[in-house]
Amino acid sequence: MRLKKLVYNKVVTIIVPVFNAGEQLIKCINSILNQSYKNIEIVLVNDGSTDNSGEICDEYASYHSKIKVIHQKNSGPSTARNVGVNSASGDYIQFVDADDYIDPCMTEQLIQSMELKDVQLSMCGYKTIHTNKKNQFTENYVPSIKGIYKNTEFMHFFGEIFKDNFVNSPCNKLFVREIIKENNIKFIENLNMGEDLLFNLDYINVCEFISVVNEPLYNYVKLDSSQSLTGSFKNGLFDNQQFLFNKIRNFLIEKKCYIKRNKYYVEKVYTDRIIDCLENFFHRNSNLRSTQIRKQIHCIIYDEVVRSSIVYFKGHSIQKSFIGILIKFKSVYGIYSYFTFKKFLRLRMKPFFDLLKTLNNKLA
Repeated sequence: MRLKKLVYNKVVTIIVPVFNAGEQLIKCINSILNQSYKNIEIVLVNDGSTDNSGEICDEYASYHSKIKVIHQKNSGPSTARNVGVNSASGDYIQFVDADDYIDPCMTEQLIQSMELKDVQLSMCGYKTIHTNKKNQFTENYVPSIKGIYKNTEFMHFFGEIFKDNFVNSPCNKLFVREIIKENNIKFIENLNMGEDLLFNLDYINVCEFISVVNEPLYNYVKLDSSQSLTGSFKNGLFDNQQFLFNKIRNFLIEKKCYIKRNKYYVEKVYTDRIIDCLENFFHRNSNLRSTQIRKQIHCIIYDEVVRSSIVYFKGHSIQKSFIGILIKFKSVYGIYSYFTFKKFLRLRMKPFFDLLKTLNNKLA
């Protein structure tokens, strides 16, 4: 189904923060240029890349009038996105990460869902492309709901789509530029994790209608585990997660929606993150001594918010239930011993799992 002619007057600014993206950047830009919706401008914000990403941006801009390049010193993706928004001239704004790519019809389908009614935000599903030197496989994620919702209706499903990671990223969404500018909505530049989520919450808060497209149109490329929450050691991870989930709870409380399924799903994700925080202490790149690890475990399991969420550890997995019991009984040494042993097994068993992976690749 094609768009009505009126829609083609609307310009979509697609903002790409770029930092050392290399060859992946080429696939990303090509996927944007190949969109079925042609009334677009592309803003490439080169965030102090030290590889050839800047040159790739300039080369594309020399051949395509739709592309504008901004070079800046390395300041992080939040600053790059804010700079992109400030330089945008489109009616709508879309974000794409430089190491990802989008389906040919993504922009068209999102803008189509925006124009069906007075919609201020459109979101879709995504694909995760797991890839390494030897193989690749894809996982599809689509929202469990679809259609157009009033803000109050949408909020009843918030927890459900939040747990499946449809709320967090700005990259599976289409925004109205005027709403961003009028409400001074920005990415927090001094926050290293979760700044995307907070931007989205601020935006959702001022939307009247939200559209959900249950098709996986955005392609998130995951080269290795280093891009996951626990893929690298992160100082201050627990404090960061406490801050973010406090923001989410307050957002839902203000909307009078921190109840029933919303509360259940948010707290379920929260307890998953607590386990991530505990496991983070035992990362191979952690610089913490054993005494420091035990001290930080103590801080987590004695925290009032963590203790109030113990009930949400039950029944989801054997590990999660077990960690919940250890937290309930305030067993610092139990948690320390469990993750120490788990790390030992992971290191000892790695050659075995690498061999299995190699054999699987040869048989495939």
